Amino acid sequence: MSPTNFIFFQKEFPILFNIGMAAELNLHTDPITTLFKLRQFGEKLSEILFEEHQLDFPLENTFNNRIKTLEFEKVLPRTVGDFFFLLKDKGNIAVHQNRGTVEDAKHCLFSAFKLAKWFYETYSQENATIDQIKFSIPEKRNVQSEIE
Repeated sequence: MSPTNFIFFQKEFPILFNIGMAAELNLHTDPITTLFKLRQFGEKLSEILFEEHQLDFPLENTFNNRIKTLEFEKVLPRTVGDFFFLLKDKGNIAVHQNRGTVEDAKHCLFSAFKLAKWFYETYSQENATIDQIKFSIPEKRNVQSEIE
């Protein structure tokens, strides 16, 4: 398997690395799971941002309310907020309506990657340069042959 697009999270943010990699692994075989995992990715990232900025979680602690609070507190640039809302909306459709296409999942993976790079470049303690890391669509995998 080719390396994950979220490799830069592996050491410092392993939970984000694991969720991002799980989203990629399911892209071609189960895009609904990919969309669900990307929603989880956004949820966890929003929680980390609340902790980083020492913000009180909203009384009704939903993903939507966390995004709105992060925008209100000017933690998120406009486009970053848009990435969060995209992951939330497409993830909700996947979870509650069991709908989602490979194209939806690819688009959300790319948005999650841009969100991840923004977060890493803004909050990483390692402060490593990740400009050279470019998004690539995960390869289609033959899971059965890998198991064998």
